[in-house]
Amino acid sequence: MPDTDARGIVLLVDDEMDFLKVAGVRLRQGNYKVLTAQDGQAGLAVARNGHPEVILLDLMMPKMNGHQVLQALKEDPKTQDIPVIVLSAVGDQRQIELSLSLGAACHMTKPYDSHELFKEMDLAIMRHREAHKAAASS
Repeated sequence: MPDTDARGIVLLVDDEMDFLKVAGVRLRQGNYKVLTAQDGQAGLAVARNGHPEVILLDLMMPKMNGHQVLQALKEDPKTQDIPVIVLSAVGDQRQIELSLSLGAACHMTKPYDSHELFKEMDLAIMRHREAHKAAASS
């Protein structure tokens, strides 16, 4: 259930601890509730149990890379409807196309513009909430 005081619940999956700290602070300052995971396997576990409304996912990680995580998320009925924004230093066209073909809402390249990221997150959260509202009323 969404935290009524927050703009949304965000899961940040990245293996760089410094990035998790800095991005976490920015997101909290933007009034998001932030969940974190430092690798793909942990990210899947938090996604299944933490009820995020959007996931920010890095590609280059140990244990499972971001595309493997994205595929697993989209194959799991418990997580398949959570929007995923790939947020990675990897920005070549093939990787972007792969992210989108696996079901990412969008692919943004680091360094990123916080305002643009918040706009994409808010849009993804709004769509996620509308889909849940529609499913609950049918």
